[in-house]
Amino acid sequence: MTDLPSTLDQGQPRWRLPRTARDPRPWHVLAAFAVIGFGIGITQNGAASVVQDQIADLDTSVDVLGLTMVAYSVGVVVGAPLIMVGLGRVRRRPLLITMAALFLLTTVATVIAPTVEALMVVRFFSGVPHGALLGVASFVAMSVLGRERRGKAVSIIMLGLTTSLVVGVPAMQWLSNVASWRMAYVVVAVIAAIGLLGVWLFTPDLPGNPAASPRSELRALRGRPLWTAIVAVTVGFAGLGAVFSYIVPLLEVTNGFDPGQVTWILVGWGAAMTCGAYVGGQLTDRSHVGAARLGLVGVALALLGLGLFGDVPAATLVLLFLLGSSVQVFSQASQVHLMDVLHGSPSLGSALSHAALNAATAVGTGLGALVIAWGFGYQAPAWVALVLAGAALVIVMLGSGYRGPVQWSRPASHREES
Repeated sequence: MTDLPSTLDQGQPRWRLPRTARDPRPWHVLAAFAVIGFGIGITQNGAASVVQDQIADLDTSVDVLGLTMVAYSVGVVVGAPLIMVGLGRVRRRPLLITMAALFLLTTVATVIAPTVEALMVVRFFSGVPHGALLGVASFVAMSVLGRERRGKAVSIIMLGLTTSLVVGVPAMQWLSNVASWRMAYVVVAVIAAIGLLGVWLFTPDLPGNPAASPRSELRALRGRPLWTAIVAVTVGFAGLGAVFSYIVPLLEVTNGFDPGQVTWILVGWGAAMTCGAYVGGQLTDRSHVGAARLGLVGVALALLGLGLFGDVPAATLVLLFLLGSSVQVFSQASQVHLMDVLHGSPSLGSALSHAALNAATAVGTGLGALVIAWGFGYQAPAWVALVLAGAALVIVMLGSGYRGPVQWSRPASHREES
């Protein structure tokens, strides 16, 4: 892997870009994106780890707080396609900087939200830059590493998200216990500021699509394979939202773990997601359809197990590890599949994958809130998610764009240069 060529346009004043962005080095670019992914992973997934403290501070209930997580996911679903369709011509660097700045501002607003109603509104706007930010970052990462390694490029962005589950989410849960949930989000704001600085320092000024227009981008959204892929992601990923959004009460109330033990369990959950991200990147480069099928089988088995044995502590831990790793394999494969389907607009494809993933989170979290509010307990969301995962498995076996035998290719070998 060689350094990227200078992106300084002819006649452009040198002060407009730092030297590190004029002559970018690939791993510096990818590291900046990983930090952004780490921050976004904490702000999204960390919401589940501070639920118990928010209940007391905001004088609300777990099902209402579940709706604040739904609001975040809806923000991603709305923001990703609107931003990418409307700003397809904008150069990638200023777009990334703007989205990273919005991420920082909305995180600060989360810290000072006075009521659960205000928190719900803030969380919606916090989700708006999420999909576009990660979508454009995935495209730039793919440009850095090359199309033949696009699975690895996506996995590097996702590595930040999954690392947040190993370190950030348990740390938020611990900090929320010893200080407050607001202080936990102060730490997220600091990470967002570091990510913004990294994007400004290292992101090359790649051009947008000069032929892009809202009409042309909307035309790209036609076709059965695209919408089959979007439905598969949305339905298949709902299991994570349904289970993870209520993982703390599942562990503490249903299984009897104390808060200190839950912190380490969340570390194990994050390790599972990280393992899944790595394996998913490798499998996706060989066959994204095959990886999607394998991931969904693992998800379905984990959800079935949680529905049956989610009140047995040892079994719950094993099944959560299987769910976390399997859902990441499916996630990697789904993102690459959408980028391939929208080959003329890979940034839009990646953004849509994040929108679909968060639509799934909204569906899963919302349905989970309903069955919990109806008194079925914290295992019940797993049964709802299992039905959805089964439907997704049928889609990736028989749906348009997925049919046919899977052919596993050999991974390309590359000599990396620093």
